[in-house]
Amino acid sequence: MMTVAWALLAVLVLVLVPRLGAEEIKIIGRDFAFDAPATLGAGVTTFVFENPGIVRHEMIIVLLRQGVTEQHIKDAHQGGITMRKLMGQFGDGEILGILLAMPGQSSSGKLIVNLVRGRTYLIICQLEAPEGAPRHNLLGMYTTFRTE
Repeated sequence: MMTVAWALLAVLVLVLVPRLGAEEIKIIGRDFAFDAPATLGAGVTTFVFENPGIVRHEMIIVLLRQGVTEQHIKDAHQGGITMRKLMGQFGDGEILGILLAMPGQSSSGKLIVNLVRGRTYLIICQLEAPEGAPRHNLLGMYTTFRTE
């Protein structure tokens, strides 16, 4: 009797709870660049992060202010901008999320973000690995994508 009750409860939950419908996007963090789509659809999106490289990487997602382009970000990095200054100058709010992945592994979690139509987002790695090396973004580990 208890098994039937649990089965009915499970069916009700599956029927009554709306699905997020989140598209899953895999971002690959190589030594020292990201493989990511140039455009994504707006709406709820689940990000997963894979690191086939030989050093640890992170994937930080930031919503950029209106009008900020990848060229603005590139110019700022060539000037050695820090993450704090980058966020103050180009970010539109807080960091949306971070995923970490050890060498040769995927992140243990996923990141769910509600992407806004017509906006540009930054993906960046700020780690210094190995210790004492330049931050990965200064080695070119950043990219942007736009939403449609």
